[in-house]
Amino acid sequence: MSLQKDDKLNQILALLPEGVAAPSYWLAEQGYSRQLVHKYVQGNWLKQLGRGVYARPQADVAWQGLVLGMQRLAALPFHVGGISALNLQGYAHYLPLAGEKTIHLWGQGTVPAWVKAVSINEALQFHTAQLFDSSVTKVGIDAMSGGVRDWSLQVSTPERAIMEVLYDVRDDEHSFIHAAELFEGLTALRPQTVNTLLQHCRNIKVKRLFLFMAGQFSYPWIKRITKDQLDLGSGKRVIVKGGKLDKQYLITVPERFNA
Repeated sequence: MSLQKDDKLNQILALLPEGVAAPSYWLAEQGYSRQLVHKYVQGNWLKQLGRGVYARPQADVAWQGLVLGMQRLAALPFHVGGISALNLQGYAHYLPLAGEKTIHLWGQGTVPAWVKAVSINEALQFHTAQLFDSSVTKVGIDAMSGGVRDWSLQVSTPERAIMEVLYDVRDDEHSFIHAAELFEGLTALRPQTVNTLLQHCRNIKVKRLFLFMAGQFSYPWIKRITKDQLDLGSGKRVIVKGGKLDKQYLITVPERFNA
């Protein structure tokens, strides 16, 4: 097959960067029939990663390429969030030398089978809880380089990412302390973004935890949090089993913290 003589092949090489996973229905939308895709696989211009998903054969598909395919080609409403977003932006604590083993993705919707069919070194963990009102779907989400051409990943900013981390705090001291260590590194959050997200946060635990941890530090941005505009619910919440009750926010925290 001659590259110069096959306009359709030239087009797919321009549309699909190396290292990005492309679902078969996206290829069909671009005008590539199953027969033509099969022809390209046979000619080693495409490789099949799994049922219903393809990539160019010159490079392996890493997790970034899979997520780029989800976001850019399939328009799936998932973004890199939580601790994965903080890691990407340099707020990691004790990140293993071999890199992150689990990539946390946040959003609503069903994860299609083709995503699960792609084999990558990391595990994708999907969080589908609606942590914020739909009115702030785009607040606290920014673009970061995906390492492929000029394509960008959609990633939680630190303001949104730390709230996603707090949602996942388990009822043990280790999980709480790890979240607090991450929070400690957030010396320059944007107060306006923090306030918007807190006001539209649907989870009482996250709001109380955020305010409690903010009270442990004296960063300038913390003074601009509008606490009086937040619905913090009522009653006590057990965050850490066997912990000490913080009387201001009515949550149980580890003994070492100033409750």
